[in-house]
Amino acid sequence: MSTDNRTDDIVEIAPEQHKVIFENAQIRMLKVTVKPGDKVAMHRNPENVNYILKPGTLRLTSADGTVQDVDLTEGQVIPAPVGSHAVENIGDTVVQTIGVELKGQT
Repeated sequence: MSTDNRTDDIVEIAPEQHKVIFENAQIRMLKVTVKPGDKVAMHRNPENVNYILKPGTLRLTSADGTVQDVDLTEGQVIPAPVGSHAVENIGDTVVQTIGVELKGQT
């Protein structure tokens, strides 16, 4: 059983989509790959910024049930506040991003 209280850690929740590529005391950088039809369970993100490598369409479902479909474009930069959501790739392309999480922001 984990003692670090990071049960919301996206790398533990969805390791097939999220790979840590760098980490230090201030940030954690993830390579995120979401294939068509992939679903990522509800999780909580710290404040973060995502750079889109491969575009596509994701459906984000917030903790309150609000659904938003987001069309991502290559080279787009998306800052995101602390928050919880589930993710589904509803498009027909692999979506790939580099995400930088700020530590101490959950």
